[in-house]
This record gives sequence, structure tokens and C-alpha cells, in this order.
Amino acid sequence: MAGSVLDWRVYGRAPSLETFWDEAGNLGRAAAGADDIAAAQARLGIELPPWLRALYARYDGGAVRMARAASLHSEDWIDADWLIPRARLLPLAEWFSLAELRRREDYRDDAFAALAADDSRLVAIALGEDNGTLCLDYSQAGAEPRIVLTDQRRRLREYPDHAAFLADLVEIQYWNPALQARHDPRALLRHDPRPPSLDTFWSGPGYWADAAAPADEAALAAAEARLGLRLPALLRALYLRQDGGSTEFVWAPLRRQPSWHLYDWESVVPGDSVAALADLRTLADWAADFQGSDALYGFVRNYAGCERLLILASHNIEWLLCLDYRERGPQQEPEVVYFEYFGELVANYRARDFHRFFADLRRGELE
Repeated sequence: MAGSVLDWRVYGRAPSLETFWDEAGNLGRAAAGADDIAAAQARLGIELPPWLRALYARYDGGAVRMARAASLHSEDWIDADWLIPRARLLPLAEWFSLAELRRREDYRDDAFAALAADDSRLVAIALGEDNGTLCLDYSQAGAEPRIVLTDQRRRLREYPDHAAFLADLVEIQYWNPALQARHDPRALLRHDPRPPSLDTFWSGPGYWADAAAPADEAALAAAEARLGLRLPALLRALYLRQDGGSTEFVWAPLRRQPSWHLYDWESVVPGDSVAALADLRTLADWAADFQGSDALYGFVRNYAGCERLLILASHNIEWLLCLDYRERGPQQEPEVVYFEYFGELVANYRARDFHRFFADLRRGELE
């Protein structure tokens, strides 16, 4: 198979104003009206350049499809830098000058002296977790504002105009079969049309076990008590056959009548294995145990109810197969969701319950 899950690949370069926004990520988001633009200009004492007026006439801030650039210090795409922090532009009402930030946070008067002689002329339009800030620099009166990326201590990158800025932007992601298929429509998945059964789902022990052994009711009850969640009856039955392990049933359709084309399918069981009962964790557990309290704070703040996302299978944190109890509660039948996480959780597949998920699964080989 071409590619591996360890590869970063470029899937888009140099957006135009027409291809700048992530359309799927901005569903339901409204455009900025004339009053919104006038209010922001009056509050900040600036005039929006024509290119930003054109962008905000589509959406008042939101998700951006191409947000990174080749690293200044490495040739590896895994080290690509974020030009637009969090891949999002702020709504106009949330734009702020660094002078406002200094006053609000009670910084010393010369806090941003290395960035601009007058920090009221640096207007933030995107903001990241580690002080990564994308700014418009209005220091030169009468000219189109320069575009500056800072960490609020120094200028990291600077562009004279939007054309030079857009030319540096790329979209990169980890390679995966379904993603690659969207860019290579010739790729096919030859799949067995038969769904799994209790007898055929498991194909061997996971890498953590020497032999495949079943769980018992006591182990199931202990796991449910530890997690504060009720596992779906069909999943319980699977664990009574085998306490986690490998499976060949990893493909799920992205539409109800999928073709043989790979773009109609997603590989939804990362690592081709399901966690043993003792290894089941919520997303909040993962954030606290694996990355520490800062990561937990970030997840709790951005994803309300992450303690109700139970991870069944994962590849690090980039791909997650989860039971999603957020909508119905911990004692009810959960949805099943396959997420990608690259700064934000994106649901690439969702089933209404575990029975639907199980019925969707197929074995397959790439061509």
C-alpha cells in the first residue's frame, strides 16, 4: 500500500479568496454585514482591506482549510508551522489590538515594544493556545496592512500583502486511505459484503496479549463501575467472547449505498484492534493521564462532555473510535463515532448505536 499512517502529506496549496474557507467546517455560520464591519472599524480605528472584506462577506470568521506553512527549520512536513493558529479566523467582534490585550491583562507598558512602536496598530485576527497570534500591522499609514505572525514576544513571520500570505498556506494531514481516496478517485476497496458476527469479529489477541481470552460478567461490571458508563449489550457480548483484540472488520461506509470506490469508505478501527476492558478510557482520562492537566483543561474547555466519550480504539490521539454518551447520558445506548483529532475533533463517521455500527463493518483490501 502506498503511504503509511506516519506520513504527513500536502493536500492543498496557496488558496484563493474563493477556496480559503473550510466550507464544511462553517455550516450555519453567517456572513459579516456592513454594520459588523463598520463597528469593528470604529472600535479599532482601522479600515479593513478589500481582501478581508471579501472573505468576511462569506463568513464572519470561522474554519480555514489551509492554515499551515513549511517549517523554517525543517524539511519534514510533520514540523509545518501554523500560520493561522487553530485554523480559524476570529469573528470581527472578537478582533482586538495588542494595546487592548496589554490593558486587559495588565501587562507592563512596553510589553510589545519588540513587535511594534504602537501596539494599538497591531490587530489580532486569529489566536492560538500558546500565544500564537496572527495580526494585521497598520503601522504604515495609507498602505495595505502587513500580515504578521507573532508569539506575542517577537515577529515569527511577516508578509507585505495577502497575496504573499496566501501563497505560503498549505493543508497537510496524516496520510490515511479514505483521505487519499478523495484525492485519487481511482482507488478501490474490494470488500466482503457480509457484516461481522459474534463468531467472526475477532481475529486474534491484541498486541498486549499472548492469547485471546474471554472476559466475564465480573470484569464487565468492574469496568462499567470504574467508567460510570453502561456498555452496549452487543459490545458486552463481544467482550464475553474475547476481552479485546484484533479484528479484520475495520471499514465502514460513508453513505448508505457505497460504491467500490475508496472515497465511499472510512477505516474506523485504528490499529485494527479494540481495547481490552481494563484499558478502556474516556477522552478526559486520556488527556489527564497521557498529556497532563493542561491537555485536560483544553479538552474540557473545548469539548464539553469529553468524560462521556469512551475510546474503544485509537492511534495515539489522531484517530479515535468512541462510544459517544454525550447526547443520551451514561446509562443509555451511545452513538458510535470515529474522530480525527488535529487540533480539533472532527467526526468522520457516526452510527446511531452499536448495532448499526456493527452492521456497517466490513472486511476489505485496497486496490
